[in-house]
Amino acid sequence: MTTPPSQDPEDERRRARRKELDRQVRDRYGTWRDQPRGLACAVIAAFLVLTTAAFVFAVVAVVAAVR
Repeated sequence: MTTPPSQDPEDERRRARRKELDRQVRDRYGTWRDQPRGLACAVIAAFLVLTTAAFVFAVVAVVAAVR
């Protein structure tokens, strides 16, 4: 029968440090689920602005063509 491997203190320190860093990152930046909302809003806003500009340009072009 073999003895179970002992826990290396260095591994424990590394795990504890990693958990602390993960917690700090989550506290600072939130989770990945929080990030796409801002990006989605920016994409939708850009789409609306560009669509409105294209519509205005098309109306101006039609009015100019009729005259």
